[in-house]
Amino acid sequence: MKRLLPALLGALLAAPALADDLALKVEHDITTLGADGVTRIVRFGERLVRHDNQSWVERILPAHAHEAEDHKAGDKNHKHMDTSAAARWVQRGNDGKLRVRIVNEHEKMVVDIAPVDYTNIGFDGKWTTANQLLDPEQIKRMKASSRSAPAGTRWYEGGTAQTRVQVLWDEKEQYPRRIESANQAGTNRSTMIATREAMPTKLPWTRLDGYVQKEYSDLLD
Repeated sequence: MKRLLPALLGALLAAPALADDLALKVEHDITTLGADGVTRIVRFGERLVRHDNQSWVERILPAHAHEAEDHKAGDKNHKHMDTSAAARWVQRGNDGKLRVRIVNEHEKMVVDIAPVDYTNIGFDGKWTTANQLLDPEQIKRMKASSRSAPAGTRWYEGGTAQTRVQVLWDEKEQYPRRIESANQAGTNRSTMIATREAMPTKLPWTRLDGYVQKEYSDLLD
């Protein structure tokens, strides 16, 4: 029994701590002034759900954004899975290793993503990014700001000489409530706003019965 205790303690210390449940609505607003004098505005929303060692981020799609008939017809715009609109499902094992998948509801498909392909789906490979939207290590490298903030939060600022970044950080829940960035010339600005929501009654990764399982390389054929 005495010999088992060190091994048991080591296993407990190695196991990742379980995060509190969290559901967020995340809104992005990006404005770019091009050299051609045209202002381009990109707006889209996402939802993040985290529970234990699983995280799910999915795009909020307006009604009819993906017409079912187009998918059935298999026209040239729908021959391959739309990875940008697919949900990202990240699961962390007890050894800390990540299993990353993208899920497409229209195609009824779950696709495993190898680390070499993370950048192709816009993922940096960090559990903290999947779990909290922003790696807390980045906050540690930023400067606390005197900007007025709601109770339980604090503004931090950082970036480079060319681009200024400000983050409203939730000190308790450890996620960014708001991220603002702008370049020095004022031609590029972006805002991200994260708002708490109620946890869904059914976790998104529990409703995948009957989905086809594939590898990312299958999408490149």
